[in-house]
Amino acid sequence: MNLKNKVKIQNLIFAMSFMLVLSVPIISVNREDGAISYDENRYLAKRPSLRDDDGHINKTFATDFENWINDNIGLRPLFVKANAKLQYHIFRNLSAAGAGSSDYYLGPRGEFNYAEKDMLRDFQHKNLYSQEQLDELSSAYEKIRETLEQRGIRYYYMQCRDKHSIYPEQFMTSVRQYGKTSLVDQVVDNLKANTQVKVVDTTEILMAGKTDGETFGRYTDPSHWTERGGYLAYRDLMDTLNSSGGNYRVLEPSDYIITEKDMGAVIFGGIHEEDMQEEFLIADPKASENDMEITPLDGTGHRIFICEEADNDEVVLVIGDSYVENYILDDLAESFRKTIFVWGDYTSKFMEFIDLYQPTIVINENAERCSYRFPMIVDVAAGLKG
Repeated sequence: MNLKNKVKIQNLIFAMSFMLVLSVPIISVNREDGAISYDENRYLAKRPSLRDDDGHINKTFATDFENWINDNIGLRPLFVKANAKLQYHIFRNLSAAGAGSSDYYLGPRGEFNYAEKDMLRDFQHKNLYSQEQLDELSSAYEKIRETLEQRGIRYYYMQCRDKHSIYPEQFMTSVRQYGKTSLVDQVVDNLKANTQVKVVDTTEILMAGKTDGETFGRYTDPSHWTERGGYLAYRDLMDTLNSSGGNYRVLEPSDYIITEKDMGAVIFGGIHEEDMQEEFLIADPKASENDMEITPLDGTGHRIFICEEADNDEVVLVIGDSYVENYILDDLAESFRKTIFVWGDYTSKFMEFIDLYQPTIVINENAERCSYRFPMIVDVAAGLKG
């Protein structure tokens, strides 16, 4: 074989290999419309259509197609994972992992942090209320308390703290904090000073709990406390309920099967660090979830637990979020005949829940990062008679 033919064959092989490499992503394109990317924790772009919902020509087809092909091109998950691990292990960076940006950041010693834009403002104390706003909010909570009390309903406000308030030493050193008072500090202090609302502030017990174990883990889900942190918050809540005339069962550590397991979070691109934390499982649960009891209002998610062995007829309504639902709802359910959970994002329907479920105790729980619910409370109170 002469040199000229040999070069031709080599060029042909190179060209065919190049075309094969280019065709693999196209051939292996994801065909599931609107699939979920578990590596990026989001829905992928849906397949574009030539016509819009009204039957007209889709003027954004080119953009829609570009978004779809970018999200669904074959082998993309492999590149996402590779990029995420490269960013993390080489550059010690989480913000560019996976989808290109996220709300996860590394602390000074590599700790996982979760911080949405509003949470960064919260940590920096750039979202503080004026005294007028604080008084308006406190008056709203007090009016709700008075309204419920007239119906024979006991009302409690539970403030859950996020990781940046309990472990500020693990937060990003590049974020500067101004002053020592946060928005939640303002709200809680004003409620305690100027209302009769019974406030359960988890700050002290979570801070104190750091000496015996982690209440927020170094690598566990940074948007929630550990199960030990959840148990301490549950005890704080139950102590408050019992200190105001109750005599309800409180679960002791001996009521749980407590084991250590890896609770390390898996975040964008499969990034994972081992984090051994305690898992609390109720050894002999008496309460059970009862879907047949659910009578939800439009667009709201409810959960109801029944405990036939409870020594009381209390109906407890918790309007809250994942701090309660995912960590202490099953514990609470062991103490009362009926325990109802409704998501706090539907706080605008507050009194509708009261009329629907006729509770004897209402616990209004709020995560620190959910200050957007405060204006809802003001609106609810404004709609009350009297």
